[in-house]
Amino acid sequence: MSRTVCKKCILDSDIPGITIDEDSGLCHFCEIYKPFSPGEKEEYIVRMEELFQEESGRGKYDVIFALSGGKDSSYTLYELNKRYPFLKVMAVQFDNGFISDNAIENAKKMCEITGCDYFKLSMEDEVLYDMFRKAANSYDAFPRYAKYRASDICNTCIGIIKQKLIEQAIVHKAPFIMFAFTSGQTPNPIIDLSASFIKWSRNLFVKQLQKIDIDDKDEMFVVKKEVIENMDNIVPKIIHPLCLWDYNEGKILEKLVEIGWNPPDIHDSNSTNCTLNSFACYNHLQKYGIHAYAFDIAGIVRSGDMSREEGLKKLNQELCQPLILDAAKKLNLKVE
Repeated sequence: MSRTVCKKCILDSDIPGITIDEDSGLCHFCEIYKPFSPGEKEEYIVRMEELFQEESGRGKYDVIFALSGGKDSSYTLYELNKRYPFLKVMAVQFDNGFISDNAIENAKKMCEITGCDYFKLSMEDEVLYDMFRKAANSYDAFPRYAKYRASDICNTCIGIIKQKLIEQAIVHKAPFIMFAFTSGQTPNPIIDLSASFIKWSRNLFVKQLQKIDIDDKDEMFVVKKEVIENMDNIVPKIIHPLCLWDYNEGKILEKLVEIGWNPPDIHDSNSTNCTLNSFACYNHLQKYGIHAYAFDIAGIVRSGDMSREEGLKKLNQELCQPLILDAAKKLNLKVE
């Protein structure tokens, strides 16, 4: 059967698990997709602002913010401060051993611009290299849905970030955790967590780490049990404000450069901060035949925040070979 590309997004029939309806020409996701209406977005914004008024001010910080130093997180932090300057924010940047110097400088600069505190979560490079090496060599450590959303390497990295942001929020009694996810990356702008869910997610991630042969007995990668045991009845919420705001990649970059953010110095079409990303995408393609960004790009195109032509260009752009080779060398892995 010949390859068929969805008429609305960029997913195609060569991707495992994707079928294109012969009559509509749409993939399953586009057939059932219903974007937020302007009214629904406004309702979420009102609810978000009510939460800010109701729950801010109870701890040292109101928001624990995931700041990569890339364009989306940098812009979201800037816009959050502009719209809600009363929020006390601690921005956490996870230095996974592959974050570019440019991204670290940009993250610190955005914290200076917005007046929020900067915290770099760092670990020994060899510990991180060993973890990513094991993730690259693993197979099916994460469920099918997760494999469609990110590579095994990125799922491992994202898992650590989520666990440690929850930990920081509990320690600092911060009511909100924020990520810079777009409307194509998350269907839920506001997520209520519970103590039982935090325990469950921790245990699940422990099992996923064990599948890639990592025994996190020192609790470097997960929420510490002591923190969970001392958690009070107030549990943080996860909020994705960027998915409620207008998203235009070109305008975002233009605004960031205007305020002093420096364009990335790495040649990766899907990351403006991580030098491991190209290898992670390469590894995912080799193992599963899935481009690690296919579903995210498709979601952004589906939501109307990116043109189909631009999405196809991003998806089909050749991965950066120098970055792949450099990461493989650090991880002591071979590249075909």
